[in-house]
Amino acid sequence: MTPQQTLSDRAVSYLRTAVPILWGTLVTYLLGWVAPHLPGELGPLLVDALGGEAAVTLVVALAIAGWYALWRVLEPRIPAWLARVVLGSSSTPVYAPVIAVVAPDGTTVAGPASPLPDGTPVSPGLTDRERDALVEARYYLPAGGSGREVIESVLEQARHLSG
Repeated sequence: MTPQQTLSDRAVSYLRTAVPILWGTLVTYLLGWVAPHLPGELGPLLVDALGGEAAVTLVVALAIAGWYALWRVLEPRIPAWLARVVLGSSSTPVYAPVIAVVAPDGTTVAGPASPLPDGTPVSPGLTDRERDALVEARYYLPAGGSGREVIESVLEQARHLSG
């Protein structure tokens, strides 16, 4: 991959999930390997803590969470190459904002992000394919149900926008 190419947000989110899991698992494995060699009471204490499956599962989960939390805090202060090594990517995924759309009964439901600077809820203009899909989906929902009402509201708002 050249420096100009970027990963999709989905790929970045997968990497930023999987890589800390791998590191957390490795840290737990290393703790189990090092524990018998630690001096004094610390070694036997750690060996006992890692003795059962439930304990190992808990330690793995804590190691993963700790790894991720630590490096997320340090991320603004470390070079991009190190962020890629410890977190899987030096960029974070960007998710589209979701705002509320007003349903016919006046309630608000999750909807597409508003293109307006003030964030006013609007229904976007629909392509023919999107409109056809909504029209078809409407018939699979119970009459009078909130889902069907929302679809009808979006279709109505789209009609007004187009025309």
